[in-house]
Amino acid sequence: MRVAIVDDIKAEQEFLGRCLNRYCTEQLVPCEAATFDSGSAFIKNGIFDYDLIFLDIYMPGLNGLDTAARIRETNKDVLLIFTTTSADFAVKSYRVRAFDYLVKPFTYDQFAETLRLATQALAETASFITLKTGRSQTRVLLHKILYVDYSNHYIQLHTETGEIIASRMYFEEITKILAPYPQFLYCSRNCIINMDKVTRLEKTDFILSNGECIAMNRNTVAELRQKYADYIFQKQNGGTLL
Repeated sequence: MRVAIVDDIKAEQEFLGRCLNRYCTEQLVPCEAATFDSGSAFIKNGIFDYDLIFLDIYMPGLNGLDTAARIRETNKDVLLIFTTTSADFAVKSYRVRAFDYLVKPFTYDQFAETLRLATQALAETASFITLKTGRSQTRVLLHKILYVDYSNHYIQLHTETGEIIASRMYFEEITKILAPYPQFLYCSRNCIINMDKVTRLEKTDFILSNGECIAMNRNTVAELRQKYADYIFQKQNGGTLL
């Protein structure tokens, strides 16, 4: 998740940064944050490719609402959360499709609830996940993933192009990242498959679109086969799938 914090008060920037870091650490959400001390500085930067932007309203020069309007000219989807000392602009904030409005001073619990709703909204509309690979963040399209496994402290995303994307993290972390997406199924120790890439079942194996054979956990074969059948049934009958 890429986040921008736009606030002219350094202490407020730092507080938001601490809250964000705590939430992402506790919830195992990969996150990359940038800070800006004015709306003008953010616009001048020219990079609006964020998932979430925190905007103070009362800033000298280009205020938060004007900054939001400029953002919306090029990015219709980014989630905007206004943070300010007054609720006077609450109605106007929704004209730029604000996701939420935090009135200062707010607590970490209030912040965390807003982030919970924001990450949920992002998951519902996302076509990709973001992983840390080396020193950078890499976006991986969900529909390109065949399966995920784990080796030597790295999770490995195997894609339909043959590329393997590795990220140093615990397997529990990638399990939590993929949890909102119903097409991903934990099928055996340290292995998750994309059920959209399964072409057929063979006794205790999933056969993927590239021909690879992924074994099921022998103790839960019946349960896994039923979960796959339920997923396909829901998909074919208009269920809500991402």
